[in-house]
Amino acid sequence: MEENINNNQEFETTTEQNISDVNKNTEQKQGSNNKLFILAIVLSVIAIVFSAISLFGGKEETALDNKKNAKTIQSGDLRIAYVDTDTILAKYDMAVEMQKSLEEKQKQAENSFKQQQASLEKDYKDYMTNGDKLTLTQQKAKEQELQQRMQNLQQMPTKLQSDLQQEQMTQNKKLLDAVYAFIKDYNAKHDKYNIILSKSYVSSPTLYMDEGMDITDEIVKGLNEEYKEYKKK
Repeated sequence: MEENINNNQEFETTTEQNISDVNKNTEQKQGSNNKLFILAIVLSVIAIVFSAISLFGGKEETALDNKKNAKTIQSGDLRIAYVDTDTILAKYDMAVEMQKSLEEKQKQAENSFKQQQASLEKDYKDYMTNGDKLTLTQQKAKEQELQQRMQNLQQMPTKLQSDLQQEQMTQNKKLLDAVYAFIKDYNAKHDKYNIILSKSYVSSPTLYMDEGMDITDEIVKGLNEEYKEYKKK
């Protein structure tokens, strides 16, 4: 009997300390990880998705329609334009929906963690209050269950973050493929540019680009029209 009391006291002390450590560690991790993760979503989408939208072949066009006269700066047969990728991320419906989806999944992950944490704390308190009513075998089984759940809870933030990062990479690739394919098709149909550059606030291949080379609006319009048709299917 004395041994059982000592074991319970030891378990209580160890478990309370572990739960306290989990709370402190996860609060610190969540605070920094949440901020870094939100920032990473924005920066990595910009860096990964649009860092290398580049060369597209085309034949020389002798006349430009309507307001497109100022859209191309020519040097001999070389025709160049650029796309503002910050604007695409802000106005392309697919990019906006992906961002919202990632944020929603992050909230769900945080809520799941908090629920499991609260459940563990409740079950631990219940056991410490009523555990003496159980048999020794039942007490041992309950302690092992609580300890296993505590270990799972300690590992949960890392796993949730890894899952979210994997989801982000998948969505980034889907977005990159959609934009790259559209611009390639757009250029082939209009037979316009030899080079289409990307411009963003974070990084650009050049220090200055004449606004007359900006084709962002027509690219965004075309992307949204294509995405709207895609969602109908």
